[in-house]
Amino acid sequence: MSSRIKNTQFRAPDQHMKSALPQMPPVTLLNDNPEHLLLHKSWNFTVHTTYRPGPGTGMLRRLQTPPRPRYISAQSERISDSETREVPRIALLNPIPSRKSALSRWLEMGILLTGLLASLLGHAFNIFQFPRYELDEGTYISSAWAILHGQITPYPYGYGHPPLAWLQLALLVPFSGGFFTFGNAINTGRVLMLPYTLGSSLLVYLIVRRIVGSRSASMLGLILFSLSPLSITYQRQILLDNISAFWLLLSLYLLVTSNSRLRYIVLAALSFGIALLSKEVMILFLPVMIYATRLYTTRFQRKFALVVFIYTTIALGSSFVLLAILKGELFPYDWHLPWDIHQHLSLLQTYLDQTQRGQEEGSFSGSWGNWLHGDRLLLLCSLATPAFNIIVGWWKRQYLLMGLMAASFWLLLIRGGVVLSFYFIPLIPLTAINVALSVHLITRWLSKWLHMQAVRVALIITIIAVLIPYDYVQATPLFTQHPTSAQTNTINWIRTHISNRNAFIVINSYLYLDLREANNVPTFRYAHVYFNVATDPELRDKLLHNDWRNIDYIVADSEMLTDIHHNSQQMKIIQDALNHARIRQQFRAQDTDQQLVITIYQVQHTPVQSSKPKGKGALGK
Repeated sequence: MSSRIKNTQFRAPDQHMKSALPQMPPVTLLNDNPEHLLLHKSWNFTVHTTYRPGPGTGMLRRLQTPPRPRYISAQSERISDSETREVPRIALLNPIPSRKSALSRWLEMGILLTGLLASLLGHAFNIFQFPRYELDEGTYISSAWAILHGQITPYPYGYGHPPLAWLQLALLVPFSGGFFTFGNAINTGRVLMLPYTLGSSLLVYLIVRRIVGSRSASMLGLILFSLSPLSITYQRQILLDNISAFWLLLSLYLLVTSNSRLRYIVLAALSFGIALLSKEVMILFLPVMIYATRLYTTRFQRKFALVVFIYTTIALGSSFVLLAILKGELFPYDWHLPWDIHQHLSLLQTYLDQTQRGQEEGSFSGSWGNWLHGDRLLLLCSLATPAFNIIVGWWKRQYLLMGLMAASFWLLLIRGGVVLSFYFIPLIPLTAINVALSVHLITRWLSKWLHMQAVRVALIITIIAVLIPYDYVQATPLFTQHPTSAQTNTINWIRTHISNRNAFIVINSYLYLDLREANNVPTFRYAHVYFNVATDPELRDKLLHNDWRNIDYIVADSEMLTDIHHNSQQMKIIQDALNHARIRQQFRAQDTDQQLVITIYQVQHTPVQSSKPKGKGALGK
């Protein structure tokens, strides 16, 4: 009789090992059947013999058990067997053709570096002279200075924008040597804008390169973005839109190169969250970025990737709301909630007020005129190429994605609220990408029709050759005019001619940091921005006692005067001071097709009839 143990084969131990082996318990019958002997038994495991009639084979045989199902029947209703048991091969949505030789890699690198150098020179030349210093530039560079002094802004933070953009500036300032390394604070801030501009130029090239795999089309996008007069004008300035646009492009690039890799998707979500915290208007791109995540992930990973991207973006972006909650400034005081016992700023009230702003602060028609004057070709392309790509997107989803990116921002511009000229900044790189994709597709069709692949490259190179001189002619005023000279002369005059360092001076924000803190020059600790003087109770009621006679000087340009006269009730204290002031000096400079005029008023504390401007100022004689 041969006894066989299921799935197990025993060998007799050697003589010297017998003493070390545990004693086997006595063999018992299993269910009183002499053909089945129980060898071992525990609470969850038994070993017994099996008996089969016939001659022994000398080896154990595998029992023939019925095959188990590869998946539970209920799972087949949710997911197919191939997706649950095997990871499919990932087909690249936008594969880059393999380079034929090392020479082509070095050639591409050389061309790319040449394009980036042209972008750097175009934005850096005359950067301290054009365009003129804007109110927003002074606000953001002053906020970066406040960050380094333990505050969010120099004045009470009103939740107008998330603070991450000027926090980045504050982190970069030490690398430039300080706020006054390049003469004044705004000049230093403009130098800090150059890395963002170069980074955006590179990302435009890489995004186009990844989507269509064409070096010539990628270079077209880079040139169009970098050398457009609108780009050179706005991207020199210290604006939140330039910072947030860079992070938006980085997020988009990470998605189109992700190939469904989770770390790329997480990094893309973090980048988009930083863009959102740099300027809240980037929330408009969230639906399209979710679509991009879906487009560049495989089907079996899609749900998880979407959840990761959305959750990471919301978790990071909502920290702005968390800041307001922790400070008890989320809800307006006017709602008289039980825990609100004193007046305070409110995030919700700030955005409710912004939605009610009229177009007198900046209209779409006025901005449209500025865009047409700056770069008519880019403006028309920003309308035509996204529409073309949306139509083509029925067959090519990558084209649909880029068309929707541009179209979603156009919805903001045409909504009917306040539209300032620099709101166009995020559209500049998106337009460059859309143009590059459209030109690549059209020239590809032509090359196939003519059966000559070289036609596509030749046509794109021709377009680049025509575009460069066109941009140079359009951008000539950007390299020759010096409107900031009037603002620089104003700062120097105040330092030289106002001897009372405790004088209360009402100024625009671009003068704030240079008058409040500078190296080895006189400073004025009571120089304050006009809007805060009129609206901040700490300044108007406690410091000035709501009396215009405590104001000594008013330094105003034409836009500031228009704002004061338009909101005469809100800015009554400044209006009253202007009615009792005389002109001490005026500075003028040519700014594109108009003049920039800055007037310095000295307030007469005795009741004297205010003097009227007589003739031209010092620089206009």
